[in-house]
Amino acid sequence: MIREEQRQEKTRRVETAIALGEPDVVPFAPLIGAFYLLGYNINPYDAMMDFRNIIPGVQQFIEDYDPDEVMVAGLHGIPMLESLGTNFIKWPGPTCGLPLSDTFQHLDDTFLQDDEFKEYILDPTHFTLTKLLPRKHRNLEGLSKLYLRECFDTVFFNDLPLLALPEVQESLAHLLEAGKLQAERAKQLGAVLASISQTGYPLLAQGTLCVPFDAYGDSVRGIIRAVMDTSEFPDELEEILGVITEMNVNRILDVYAARGVHRVFIPLHCGVDEFMSCESYERFYWPGLKACIDGIAQRGMQALIFCEGRYDTRLEFLSDVPRGTVTYCFEQVDIKRAKEVLGGVACICGNLPTPLLVNGSPAQVERETKKLIDMLAPGGGFIMNCSIIIDNAKHENMRVWRETTETYGKY
Repeated sequence: MIREEQRQEKTRRVETAIALGEPDVVPFAPLIGAFYLLGYNINPYDAMMDFRNIIPGVQQFIEDYDPDEVMVAGLHGIPMLESLGTNFIKWPGPTCGLPLSDTFQHLDDTFLQDDEFKEYILDPTHFTLTKLLPRKHRNLEGLSKLYLRECFDTVFFNDLPLLALPEVQESLAHLLEAGKLQAERAKQLGAVLASISQTGYPLLAQGTLCVPFDAYGDSVRGIIRAVMDTSEFPDELEEILGVITEMNVNRILDVYAARGVHRVFIPLHCGVDEFMSCESYERFYWPGLKACIDGIAQRGMQALIFCEGRYDTRLEFLSDVPRGTVTYCFEQVDIKRAKEVLGGVACICGNLPTPLLVNGSPAQVERETKKLIDMLAPGGGFIMNCSIIIDNAKHENMRVWRETTETYGKY
């Protein structure tokens, strides 16, 4: 009963801030990544082999810092990656030759070539199955032999012998094995979430969504080429982004709504000031992000949006959202101006510099925390947070950050 009362109190505190009100105290809900591991002497390799190995770190973090909400960042499962022969991710351990104390890293690469735009637009699913997957996972190269586009039964029957090819069968076997391993991974994640629920702490978000431009840049074209496409292939890019929006956004949000998800986390990768002009942002990036935000609100959910990089020139775009349904976390921005532009529309997560938690002194952390509270807390709609997801930090700095927020942040 005490834990349920605690959950309700913390939930009420955060929900009041998101609704642009003043709670009893500024909520403390930091974006946490590998800190559950690196901050508590747990190897990322062990967590990627079995996600349940993260539980001791999560539990100790909760005990140490009493957050108002707990974030669980996903880690890929090494058994699944090795079954697929994934080549666009590096992970710790002998396969990639990285130390067990390292985390994973996505590699930017181009999987859709300049002469393949029309083919992708014609049938994104077939392109994904027969080109993207074989290019991104060496053990799925046999799928490139398949042809499953025909809607005529007689032609389909004639194409069925492709399934008998040894390389196709080998790839399908790897795909089935990866499916079993990922199902086990889902059970491990469930155990982690259950361990958090039992402590009486709510989750920061229950689902993740990539906006169409980021999905295209991260998973199809590569970030560098995707940004170049805004100038070199603008019409093709706009058409593809429309396809991805129609194909993915509503489907994913319908799944989340059916699961009872309350808040969806959206990390923004490519929309930074340095990557594209405001004109390009308005044409290529904002429509997909707007579709995600509106779709989330229409289903009675909330959007938690992490604006990576510098976002000073995007604030007016971000203000065009349903009031009291969106929370923006910023890495680099004129935070005072962000409050002025967005304060009456969306909740703002204060961006205490994460490098300060790693390399600064407790006095510096305390000073910066008070500065953010003075600037952003009046009038409500403020949650204390960091500038980028925390993988490593000094515990003494984390403690000062938490204590200062709790004592100085009272309304």
